[in-house]
Amino acid sequence: MTSWSGGYVADIGYTAGFSRETAPSHMAFAALATGRAPGRALAPKRALELGFGQGFGLSLLAAANPDIAFQGYDFNPEHVAHARRLIAGAGLENIAVAETSFDEAAARGGDNEFDVIAAHGILSWVARPIQDAIVAIVRQRLQPDGLFYVSYNCMPGWAPIAPLHRVMLEVKRRNPGGSERQLRHALALVTRLRQGNGLYFAANPLASRHLDGMLKSDPTYLAHEYLDEHWDLFWFSEVAARLAEAKLTHVASATLPENFDLYAVPQELRPLVKEIDDPVLREMARDLAGNKWFRRDLFARGTAAPTPAERRNLLSSLAFALAVPRRRVRLKFTCPLGELTGKDELYLPIVERLAEQQARFDDLLALPAFGEGNLTALLECLTLLVHSGQVLPLIGQPHVDREPARRFNRVIVEALRNGRAYHHLAAPVVRTGLPVPDFGLLTLSALFEGKDDAVSAARHARPLLEALGRRLVKDGRPIESDSEAEAFLVEQIGGILEDYIPLWRRLGCL
Repeated sequence: MTSWSGGYVADIGYTAGFSRETAPSHMAFAALATGRAPGRALAPKRALELGFGQGFGLSLLAAANPDIAFQGYDFNPEHVAHARRLIAGAGLENIAVAETSFDEAAARGGDNEFDVIAAHGILSWVARPIQDAIVAIVRQRLQPDGLFYVSYNCMPGWAPIAPLHRVMLEVKRRNPGGSERQLRHALALVTRLRQGNGLYFAANPLASRHLDGMLKSDPTYLAHEYLDEHWDLFWFSEVAARLAEAKLTHVASATLPENFDLYAVPQELRPLVKEIDDPVLREMARDLAGNKWFRRDLFARGTAAPTPAERRNLLSSLAFALAVPRRRVRLKFTCPLGELTGKDELYLPIVERLAEQQARFDDLLALPAFGEGNLTALLECLTLLVHSGQVLPLIGQPHVDREPARRFNRVIVEALRNGRAYHHLAAPVVRTGLPVPDFGLLTLSALFEGKDDAVSAARHARPLLEALGRRLVKDGRPIESDSEAEAFLVEQIGGILEDYIPLWRRLGCL
């Protein structure tokens, strides 16, 4: 018998994370970096998220973009209640969340009122009628010139791994009880099959490596990924065809390096990919060339490609900021084809300029390493720096109210006292979230209590770590003695105070 969850795991709330691809500023930059128009994502007024999970990411975006009105739909009452607590705690007035299913929302209709719509981690995990409802919502509610972000499991990358999901789903179906128990049984079975030298694992080494990763992953994530009744593996052509029904066309990947064959297609296949005229077939060939298993796509509703002059003007409107301390910048970038190292002569001038202060695109183009004739080289450098999270674009109004983000960040830091850790801060200057580790949260908690030196902050942090159930580990071994633990905390927190607190102030987090 099907419950209100429609086969979706609902007895465990989803993880409270933030996906940077859902930020309108990221969508706009992804489009511009690939030569497409950002449309209404460049200066959106209204944004919608379908399936917002715990609502942490959506609330963070509302705090970081107080001039944008956000809405969110989710069918899980636990998710909605959690989101509303965050919203109320931070006093956010530009966001509303509703407990509603997608088919209910589609039945209500709309009037093309949203500039951007996001659906992260939803499409592959819901039934076909619900997928149709998502398409209907986008058709009814996305503005012409608007952008839609959607992510989903895709072929061919999942082909050798899909049997793992099927076995785990069958374990679920045959073991009544909660998802946590079902997940334990499923992981135990597939692990024992591998330990017994099952020929499936011998024939599919990728599946064996994937299982290793699963065994180290958050159980909440695993339950939502592998125990849902509905789990579709799409070819890009299927998604493109269904969104064409809503008058949408593909713009770019929100995973920035995937838009460049140099980083996403093996060298010997680049001529073949380049000669394919059909855009859908070309994307499918690129997926095969890179064995892609997850897509993060941007689609536009009626957005035309800009002329070279229009694109140049749009790029001139951008500015950029360093998002990590200067001494922590690394010129190693993870791309679809593996890790690559950026050339010092190209990347270091950008980094040094941004270490001084924010800089406009034209200012960076004027650096001796570039010049107007090397615009493409600069844009590719910025694309990898943004992808790595070390540089972020400044898009939209330059002056934004920072108070909502400051209130939001205090709320998430205060949550440490109750043993709950959120790992991003709202950064209104760059209109997105910044990752923050546990030591960063501990440092901020101490700072908010007036403890602004490493020693007093370290003493403040000890009981909070106990509330989180975390043990300090150094060089791979747990720290046992109190004196060693305090010295280790002083070292870690001292680094946060020196490097990150000034940065977070500049970006409007504090």
